[in-house]
Amino acid sequence: MLDFLNWPELYFPEVPNARQTGLTNKLICGRLGLTQESVSLHMRWLAEAGLVTGTKVGVRVFYKRSEQVIDEAVASLCDLLQPGADQAQ
Repeated sequence: MLDFLNWPELYFPEVPNARQTGLTNKLICGRLGLTQESVSLHMRWLAEAGLVTGTKVGVRVFYKRSEQVIDEAVASLCDLLQPGADQAQ
């Protein structure tokens, strides 16, 4: 799902301005073949982790990646995976 949000023009070429507006659960579940309930649950978990943000427009929620949070999470994981990182703490 994060990959879809990272490259919406690749996965959803039919959706103009998807990078700026974000993607809805309906679009994502249609591409993945999952139920809307399943996608909603996963998007909620990603939002709770701060990895995505949702903007409600009417009854729809448009999701976009939270690039700064993702970059910080990746940097933290890289630090943890460095040899000897467990001894530094």
